[in-house]
Amino acid sequence: MSAHRRVLHLATPLVFNLLFNVLIVYTDFFMVAKLGEEAIAAVGMGTQIWGICFAISSLFYTGQSALLTRFVGAKEQKRASLTLSSTLLFASAIGLPLILSWNYLGQHIFIWFGAPEGVLSEGQAYIGTLAYVAPLIMINAVFDSAFSAYGNVRTALYINGAVVVLNALLDYLLIFGHGGFEAMGVRGAAIATVVAEIFSFTVFTLLYLRGKTFYTPMVRFSKKLLVRVLRVGLPSMAERLLSSTSYLIFTGMVLVLGTEIYAGFQIGFRIEGLAFMPGIAFAVTASILMGQGLGEKNPDKSHADVMLSLKYALAIMFSVSLAFMLIPEKLGSIFTQDAGILHYASIYLVIVGVSQVPLGIQFVLYKALNGAGATRETFWINTASMWLIRIIPSTISVYLFHSVTGVYLAMIADTFVKAVLFWRLFHEGNWRALKV
Repeated sequence: MSAHRRVLHLATPLVFNLLFNVLIVYTDFFMVAKLGEEAIAAVGMGTQIWGICFAISSLFYTGQSALLTRFVGAKEQKRASLTLSSTLLFASAIGLPLILSWNYLGQHIFIWFGAPEGVLSEGQAYIGTLAYVAPLIMINAVFDSAFSAYGNVRTALYINGAVVVLNALLDYLLIFGHGGFEAMGVRGAAIATVVAEIFSFTVFTLLYLRGKTFYTPMVRFSKKLLVRVLRVGLPSMAERLLSSTSYLIFTGMVLVLGTEIYAGFQIGFRIEGLAFMPGIAFAVTASILMGQGLGEKNPDKSHADVMLSLKYALAIMFSVSLAFMLIPEKLGSIFTQDAGILHYASIYLVIVGVSQVPLGIQFVLYKALNGAGATRETFWINTASMWLIRIIPSTISVYLFHSVTGVYLAMIADTFVKAVLFWRLFHEGNWRALKV
C-alpha cells in the first residue's frame, strides 16, 4: 500500500469518527442553546469540566496506543491481547473513585468560579448527572485505543454514528419534553449522554467478548505490561489534566467578563472544535503510523508518514482559517440569532482564524511525538506555554483591562509557540531511539 493510501485509509474514517465523538457534546450544546444564555453558559462550562474526565482517559488511550501500535507493527498478537486485558482491568478498578470525585466536583466548581445563580443550578445538574458514566468513559477509551491501534477505525465509526443518532433523539425527547417525557432542560441533555455512553460501552464489550477483534478476549493481568502503559500514559494524563485545568481557569476568566461574552466565546469555540476535526483525524493517523513504523523497526517510514499526514492536515486547516475570517457571522448563526452573542462569537472566530495553520502543526506533531512515547517532552512544552503565554497574559487582560480581545490574542500566541517547539522537537529526531 502506498504512503498516500496508507494515510488516507486511516484518516478518512477517523474524520467521521472524531466528528461523531464531538457531535454528541455539540448536539447537547446546540439544543440547549434554544433555552437561553444561562443554559449555554452552564453546558459550555460543564463540558470544560467534563474535559478533565477525558484528560484522565488519556492515561489509557495514549499509553496503551503507544504500546499496542508497536506490538501490531511487530505482529505480536498475544502480547497485544494481554496488554488490552490488563488495561481494561485497571480502568474498571478506578471507576468508583471517579464517580465520587466527580459528584463532589460537579457540586462545587461552579461556586468556585462565582457563576451566576441560573448558571450555577443548571451546571450542577449537568455535571452531577454525567458523573455516573465517568467509569465507562475510561473503558470506552481503552477499547477505542485498541481498535485504532491495529487500524480498525471503522468499527468505532459505526458505533459512534449510532451513538450520535441515539443521543440526538434522546436530547429532543428529554430536553424539550416530547413523546410523553417531562421537559428536563439541561439535565435531560446529560441523561441523553449517559444513555449514549452506556450503549457504546455495551457494543464495544460484546464485540470484544465474542472475539470480533484482533485481540483474544481474556481476563488476565500483567503488571509488567501495565507499568509500560502507565510509563507513557502518566505524563500524557498529567499534561492533559494540567491543560484541561488551565483551560478551565482560562474559560472561567472569560465568564468574569459577562454571560453574553462567555456565551459568544463558547459558540465560537464549538465551531472551531468542529471545524478542525478533520485536521485532528490526520493527527491521530500520524500517531498510529508513528507507532506501527517504530514497531517495524523503521523510523524513516514513521517520519515520512507523519510528514505526509501533516501536509494533508495543513491543507484542511488553511481552508478552515479562510472560512473563520471571511464568514464568521454565518457560522455563528448556526447556533444563535442573538445579536450580542453572535457579535462576540464572530470576534473569536476572526482572531483564531489567524492561528489555524500553526494549530494543525501543533496537533499533528504533538500526536506523533506521543505515539513515539515522547510524552514527558510534550508535557513540559504544553504546560509551560499554556501558563506563560496564555494564562498569565489572559489574567492581565481580564482583570486589568476587562478585555476579551487580549484573551484571544494570548490564546493564538500560545498556539504559535507550541507549533514552533513541537516542530523543533520532532525534527531533532530523539524519538527514533525511545523505548516504551
